Amino acid sequence: MAGKIEKSHTNLLRAVDGDEWELWAFSESKRARFVRRLATPTEAPGETVVALPVERTVTFAAWLATSDRAVIPEILRLQLEKRGLISKNSGGSLVDYRVIDTRENQALAVATILQAEFPAELTFEQASRFEPSAYTFPLPLDRLIVWREKGRLAVAATRGREPVIFQVLSDRELSETAALELKCIAFQLQVQRLCERFLGVTLWGEFSAAESDRLQRYLGLKVTHDAVPPPSLPAIRSKLLPPQVSSLHAQKRRRRQISFGIGILTALYLLGVLGLVGYIYWQRFVADGLSRHIQDQAPTVAAIQGTAERWRQVEWAVNPKLYPVELLYQVSRLLPHDGLRLTALEIQKGKVIVRGEASTAPAAFKFAEDIKANPDLQMFTWRMPSPTLRPDGRAEFAIEGDPKFAKIN
Repeated sequence: MAGKIEKSHTNLLRAVDGDEWELWAFSESKRARFVRRLATPTEAPGETVVALPVERTVTFAAWLATSDRAVIPEILRLQLEKRGLISKNSGGSLVDYRVIDTRENQALAVATILQAEFPAELTFEQASRFEPSAYTFPLPLDRLIVWREKGRLAVAATRGREPVIFQVLSDRELSETAALELKCIAFQLQVQRLCERFLGVTLWGEFSAAESDRLQRYLGLKVTHDAVPPPSLPAIRSKLLPPQVSSLHAQKRRRRQISFGIGILTALYLLGVLGLVGYIYWQRFVADGLSRHIQDQAPTVAAIQGTAERWRQVEWAVNPKLYPVELLYQVSRLLPHDGLRLTALEIQKGKVIVRGEASTAPAAFKFAEDIKANPDLQMFTWRMPSPTLRPDGRAEFAIEGDPKFAKIN
């Protein structure tokens, strides 16, 4: 029965025969409860375990000449590289392995590899992890199991209750071609000693009597029917994680870190605000005292400011560096030996204007820069408009200096 999801539940999403998905919830007792069907995986509420459709994985099973579980992953990886199932640069999240059985110095290991092309509909942030769908079923003992998934026929072969291989059949219907393919799969597994014997074939879902008879005739095994069982969470978590989803998880972690940092900064900000409020009240108390002191000193300050202003007004008369003769001396000593001459030096309300002629415009600009750089003329702000060129090529210039102190009205 469909229902609501409690926050303490674990969600699992699995494919059905069609375009829809089933959403299941696991309570603390680990019992599955059907919630509802979804049109797309992204409709899943909160973090969800995704049962990867069989068509999205490739399995490889083999007996390895070691029982040391520490070296089994590396041996399997070399076997997969040799068969071209993975490349040397493939990440660890693209391959998962499980040890099914051990005998003396041998181990039967099964590797599950993600297909290179991963569907966009399964690339969503809420996908907390991915489990091959075969591992989410309570599989029957030593059997071939066939069920429909995303419009394809999926098959799993078990050794005991562990799946040795799971794959999709080439035909979408349980035809003679599909029956022959199942027979080849069973024969190959027995020859390679991956499965010792099969007790029968289990069909999950809706299959006709003709399809059942066809399988029994080709395989010589008893065929039973059953409904697709509720899912179960694997005891061993899969390490499969598509790079696209891994990137989304990394972005989510960064957002959490940023949110945590913002929370810390907000707390520090509030503490700072409280401290600032207290500081403001203290400073207001100090400022009131200073304000009263300033008011008491206001007449004295006004008298000093008036005196200073009068001294600035008479600076032209008392500062030797501002005498016209001194200014003319300082300007004239910057003249080059030839190519430039002064024609006038004017003082108009404190503004100094130096007029002259230069053999070229660059020479006039050079002379203006020399005046600006002279330490004895730094009490003026100097500028020079563009020189006027005469027909004979000479340049007439005027360099203007505005005083940085009080002007004379």
